[in-house]
Amino acid sequence: MNKETSLNLYAKIEPLIGFYQDYERLYNKYLQIINSLNPKNILDFGCGNGRLLERLKECNHKAIGIDLSLDMVEKALSKNVKAYQKDIKELEDKFELIIAAADVLNYLNQKELNEILDEISSRLTPKGYFLADINTLHGFANVAEGLLIKEEDSRFLAIEANFKNKKLSTKFTLFEQNDGYYKKEQAVIGQYFYPLEYFQKLKSLHLKKVIPIFMFDKKTSDKTLMLFQKSL
Repeated sequence: MNKETSLNLYAKIEPLIGFYQDYERLYNKYLQIINSLNPKNILDFGCGNGRLLERLKECNHKAIGIDLSLDMVEKALSKNVKAYQKDIKELEDKFELIIAAADVLNYLNQKELNEILDEISSRLTPKGYFLADINTLHGFANVAEGLLIKEEDSRFLAIEANFKNKKLSTKFTLFEQNDGYYKKEQAVIGQYFYPLEYFQKLKSLHLKKVIPIFMFDKKTSDKTLMLFQKSL
C-alpha cells in the first residue's frame, strides 16, 4: 500500500479518531506565533483537513495549503480555503512563512525529511520563517504507543501503535458494515522520532525558538513547537 492510499484511509477514519479539541489547543499556539510575525503570505505544508487554514483565514492571514492526500484536500476545500493536491517541489512561489503542523515532519523518513527541509528553505523569502512541531520521545513511547478502540454505528476501528527503534508503527484496521457484511480496510503508517539536536544542526534553517507543548500529557511535554528562520 503506497503512502497516498494510507493517507486517504487516515482521512476517512479521522472523524472517528477525534481529538479535535486537543488539536485546537495546538493551533492556538501556532496562531500566537503567527500573529506576532504577521507574514504577508503563508504555506501550510501537509494541510490535512484544512482546519488550521480555516483558523488562519479567520485571522485575515493570506494562506494556501498543500497535501498529498486528495481526500484531505477535498475536506479542506469544503471549509472554503485554498488547498491543492501538490508536492512542494511543484510550487514556484516564495513565502514569508511555511508551517508544518500536527506531526507532519514525523511522518517523513530521514531521506524525505532532509529533502523536504531543503525544499522548504528554498521556498522561503530572505529571512522567512518556518514553524513546525515534532513529537518528543515521551510523546512516542508513553503517549502514542498502545491500543485504541473506536466504535460508531456501523463502523469499528482498532488502532495498534508500537514504538521500536525510534519508529512508531501504527496499524489502522477499519470495519464498515454494508448490507449485513463487514468490509475491512487496513493500513500501517510510520512516524519517526527526531531529537531536537538534529534541528539545531541545520545549516539552511536557524532554530530561533523552542516551545514545549503539553497536548495529551499535562506533566511532560509530548510535542515541541519549533520556530526557524532562513539562514542568510
